[in-house]
Amino acid sequence: MKLWRNIIVITLVITGILFIGTPFIKNYIINHNMNNSLNEMEELDSNELAANRKNKEYSEEVTELPSNVDVFKSLKFEGNPVAFLYLPRTGLKLPIYGSVNNTNLLHGAGEMKDYSELGKGNYAIAGHRMKEEGLLFHDIPRLKKGDVIYVTDKETIYEYKLYDPEIVYEDETDLINDRDKDEITLLTCDVPSKPHNRVKVNGDLINTYSYTNDFFD
Repeated sequence: MKLWRNIIVITLVITGILFIGTPFIKNYIINHNMNNSLNEMEELDSNELAANRKNKEYSEEVTELPSNVDVFKSLKFEGNPVAFLYLPRTGLKLPIYGSVNNTNLLHGAGEMKDYSELGKGNYAIAGHRMKEEGLLFHDIPRLKKGDVIYVTDKETIYEYKLYDPEIVYEDETDLINDRDKDEITLLTCDVPSKPHNRVKVNGDLINTYSYTNDFFD
């Protein structure tokens, strides 16, 4: 009887520790995912990124709040990034994948269209809004008019000048449609948990440069 009581107590203690530590563990895993994906991204060349884009399979299997299971499953991931982004204001550097699904968005950002081309039309990407500062698209609402974002396929660097963030309804799907200019659209949830709306940031393409390896520095 005493043995079973001890087993129950130990089980409850372990369960409690895991429950309390889950947010920390989730953040640690996502941070690990980001760093690991960036390291892998640095090893890819423009031809490999172009091949990933050519062979991408688009999907939209994404939830607003990734579950603990989603986060743990994301550790087993062999992604195929198609581009890379850098936001100087926040220091954010992320790979961009060819579609939006939970696995991709727990490592970086995802393209919101089946067919996307850097520097052409409305290049729309989405990312998860996490609670932890610096994780994924957490800091997107901090962006201000005049900030810039750089996106590259390791052949060309595209520079976009951003506008102030806006709150939009989640059903405003036309926001990613092409307009009469070359631009970028960033989308994320308005709050990290139980979101009702979206944060949208648009930016105009203002310049292009030839890619150099110091882009990652």
